[in-house]
Formats: sequence, structure tokens, C-alpha cells
Amino acid sequence: MLIFEHPWFLLLLLLIPFYLWWELKRGSKNQLFFPHSRVLLLQHLAKGQFKYKYLFPILRSITLLMLVIAIAQPRWGVQTRDLTRKGVDIVVAVDISGSMLAMDFAPTNRLGAAVTVAKDFVSRRANDRFALVAFSEYALTQIPLTFDHTAMQNSLQLLSVNEKASGTAIGLGLAKAVARLKDSTAKSRIVILITDGVNNTGEIDPLTAANMAKELGIKVYPIGVGSQGMVPFPVQDPVFGTRYMNTYIELDMPTLDKIAAITGTEKAALATDSQSLSDIMNKIDQLEKTTFKAVFNYNYSERFLPFLWLGFIFLLLELVLKTIIIPILPD
Repeated sequence: MLIFEHPWFLLLLLLIPFYLWWELKRGSKNQLFFPHSRVLLLQHLAKGQFKYKYLFPILRSITLLMLVIAIAQPRWGVQTRDLTRKGVDIVVAVDISGSMLAMDFAPTNRLGAAVTVAKDFVSRRANDRFALVAFSEYALTQIPLTFDHTAMQNSLQLLSVNEKASGTAIGLGLAKAVARLKDSTAKSRIVILITDGVNNTGEIDPLTAANMAKELGIKVYPIGVGSQGMVPFPVQDPVFGTRYMNTYIELDMPTLDKIAAITGTEKAALATDSQSLSDIMNKIDQLEKTTFKAVFNYNYSERFLPFLWLGFIFLLLELVLKTIIIPILPD
């Protein structure tokens, strides 16, 4: 960034066009420093060397231009930015039990819809850290808290349903997510819990895990995914391959509501299709804002010396032309 320490001196630049106009109007072609040189130049001009009529006023104007800029003291600033960031640490806990294969979120299954929406959510929160926990009958950390959003999105994309799971440990998944945030010092710490089932296994029940979150000041946003009633579910047929049977999958929304109430997020959300799931994530995005303040500083260095040297060079050029070059030119 270029600034001038004394910008008012730049007003003197307005005088340069008037100087040129005055010089050319009065036909002064011999503004020299030495009388002998003035005489010689007049002799040349009298013999038709009119091409020098404009040369010296222009050189003098350039000299004045350089000197005025130098006096205004130009300075060049290099920008530095101090960023104070108060972000949100977010753990996305995703159910990967067998029921997430249900196709009521066509053209993809429940897990595919959850992954797509979660990836979009991550992409919109550039200043937050994310972690990913996947749970079925047990819970595993897929990626710890990180600012590497590409790694987070890749981990989401790699999620797959655990078809061998014998149950869904919602409490264990939530407890694992809370553990990932235990040592976080972020302004806000939240867990987005996505599940489509009922807690029917695991050493920790969901309400105990919710109370753990409450004690640590962690908010939990539970999201139940699944249509009400019968849903198409893929079944492998040895003769006809994959076919779909209408199946009833139980979703324990009352327990999810209790988790939300305990941790201060009021009520769990129910997503019955991809659009409603996206709307729920957008609402969470609006509720959990990241604040950051950027302060811009400039380190300035002086830049008047090049203009001073240019002014001196043009002045010297004028003197050399007047005293040495022009006098020896042939008529």
C-alpha cells in the first residue's frame, strides 16, 4: 500500500501544467544557468533548431514532478493481518448401523444423505474445527478435531454401513463425541448426533452421555433420520439379487428430545427426506455462528529516495544538453 507522509505537497503538482503553458507561451527556450550557454542556444534556435523549443520545459517539468513526489515522502506499506478467531469445535457423530441402508432418502440411502449434507455443512464453516465419530454397536473416532476440512470431508465420504452390527449404541457414540471435546477451549462446543434407531446396546445409555455433555458445557443437536411408517430396505436375494422390501424401523425420538433438553438445544429434529435434513443442518449453521476479528497492520518503508535520484538525473540531463551537447551540434 502506497501512502504519502506529507500529501499536501502533492498539490504543487497542479502548478506544473501552468509552468509548461507559461514557458511555451512566452517562447522561453533559453532558461539556462550560464550566460554563455544561453547565447549559444539562442544562436542555434535562431538558425532553425526549433525542435528544442519543447525539450527543456518538459525536462524541467519532469524534474519538478520527481522533486515534489520526493518532498511528499512516499512510503510503501506491507500488510500484515492479526486474526482473532473465536470458532466452534464440532463433532459430527453418525450412526452407521444396518438400518441406515434404508432407501427412504432416494436416490441414496440414509447414510448417503447424511454424508452429503454433512460435507456441505463442513464446507460452509471455514473457521471451525471438526471431528468425526461413527457408531453402530461400538463407536470409533474417524478423525480427531482438525482444521483440515478436506480430511474431514474425505472421512465422511469413506463412511460405510456396518452391516454386521447387532445393535445401535447411541449412548456410546455420544459419549465418544463428548470425549473428543473434553479438552477443547473453543468458544462453543457442539455435537451433531445423527441416528435413525434406538439405543439397544453399549455400556453407556444416551441420557447419561447427555448429562456428561451438560457438565462440560457441550450442546448436542440430535437429528433423527427416517420416514414414519414402512420404508424400502434392500435385501439380498440369491436368485434376483438386491430387491427392496417395506420394513418398519423404529426411531426413538423421545430419547433424542430428552438429549436435546438436557444439553440446552430444546428439541431434537426429525428429517424425513434429504431436503428436510439439509434444512436442519442449515438451521444449526445459523445458530452456531463463528466470530472472528481481523486487524490489519502495515510496516512502512521510505520510498522518496528513487524519486530524488530521478529528479537529479533529469536536472543533470538538462544541464548536459544545454552546456555540452546542444552547443556542438551542427547548425
